[in-house]
Amino acid sequence: MSIKRSALIEVFTKRANDYMSSDFVIFNETATVKECVEKIQKEKKSTIILVKNNKLSGILTEQDIAHRLILKAKPEDSIQKYMSSPVEYVHDYDLLYHAIGTMRKNNLRHLPVVNMTGDVRGIIHMHRALEAELGNIIKEIDQITFEKNEEGIVRFKKQQIQLAENLLENKASAFDVSYLLSFMNIIIYRRAIRLAETKVNKLNIIKQIPDFCVIVMGSGGRMESFLHPDQDNGIIYDLTNSKENPKEVDKYFFELAKEFTRILDAADIPYCKGDLMASNPLWRKSLDDWMSQLDNWIQSSNDDSLRYLDMLYDFQPVFGNENLAKSLRKFLLKKLEKTPHFLKYLYKRDEGTNAAIGFFGQFILEKDDEENLNLLNLKHTGTLPLVESIRMYSIKHKVDKASTIERLQDLTAKEVFSIEEFDFYKGALEYLSSIIMGVQIRQFKKNLPIKNYIDPKSLYKREKKLLKLYLKEIKNLKLRLKGDFGEEYI
Repeated sequence: MSIKRSALIEVFTKRANDYMSSDFVIFNETATVKECVEKIQKEKKSTIILVKNNKLSGILTEQDIAHRLILKAKPEDSIQKYMSSPVEYVHDYDLLYHAIGTMRKNNLRHLPVVNMTGDVRGIIHMHRALEAELGNIIKEIDQITFEKNEEGIVRFKKQQIQLAENLLENKASAFDVSYLLSFMNIIIYRRAIRLAETKVNKLNIIKQIPDFCVIVMGSGGRMESFLHPDQDNGIIYDLTNSKENPKEVDKYFFELAKEFTRILDAADIPYCKGDLMASNPLWRKSLDDWMSQLDNWIQSSNDDSLRYLDMLYDFQPVFGNENLAKSLRKFLLKKLEKTPHFLKYLYKRDEGTNAAIGFFGQFILEKDDEENLNLLNLKHTGTLPLVESIRMYSIKHKVDKASTIERLQDLTAKEVFSIEEFDFYKGALEYLSSIIMGVQIRQFKKNLPIKNYIDPKSLYKREKKLLKLYLKEIKNLKLRLKGDFGEEYI
């Protein structure tokens, strides 16, 4: 008996070849404009695919044909003169959402599909791909959006495990999977705050509710969530034009935050053990009070304030007036720019976080935690030191990007890292993330607590070797960090 999958999951397991069409003609790039135009008109096709030695070399869409060929070209001209090249493409085994992502990233309306040997098999049109994607996903997202209780959120959250498993089994990038998981969590955040608003507004604490913005921090802010992230959130509200008593306003947002975080916890986004949540007054303030608090944190640079700033730096708005978040972001970056010695203190705070690899190439396993004895924490002693290091360089070089990979790209463009280093660190983050998610999926299926720990003995010899290589280079990056930040600002 076949199991009916969620519509959401179906969308993200469909392949490109399921949605490609034959709405194209193929020509050698030496063909003339006259030959190409006559054929597409005769066969009523919209796209010209050009090849060289039977391999994809160029493309002309219906817009290109109208603007370049019909208006400008001479019939005897070589079509090569007018083609777009190089050409973005996907393989027939690639997932549909990957094809859509490629088109969105490159602002494309048409995307060729090739097989393993590079032969053109079809073309994907953006409108058809979006229909396939959105026709199902919107239905499911709408369901969570308009339901009047928490049950829809709980069901939506439970789908993440199966979705992540399906995607990883289909060789989806761990970056894509973590981005999708983060996106789904944002949908949950938005619905949770709506439900909380409905309940708290009935208390009539204040008459006029000020503009506010809900922010998410940490891995969620970077769009790098694993399967079981805890809550790291805050609220910024605007008192500029408010006639309400500030204490009553904060009372309102306290009740809102309390209900909001409770709903998230019920949906298996658990309370933060460190209390980095909007229910804590440290993370729930007016914009002016937020700015004052940031100023104090940066100036004091004690252990607590450094920990808070470390988390806050990765924040992004998920609901409400985003201008409040943008204003706070602008203030934070400006303050950090004017306080370069802050990086020294931040380095000192992060200095103790390092990759779990010893001098002789052995894994450094947990020795103090009885529950996780002889296990390897691939987040806190794997991805975290890499993420923290890239964040440090991003602050120093004024890179204001959300994800670690985007930060790496900009830092490489600024020649802080070489292209080879970019590829290596990207590969390290991808590999470690895929291992963590794979372990978490297995833990969930066995009804075990979802953690970031793995048993190195469970890995194949080749996997161990690669893991050690990546951990060693992350450790070397931390040494480089010491040279660049440990003494520079003293």
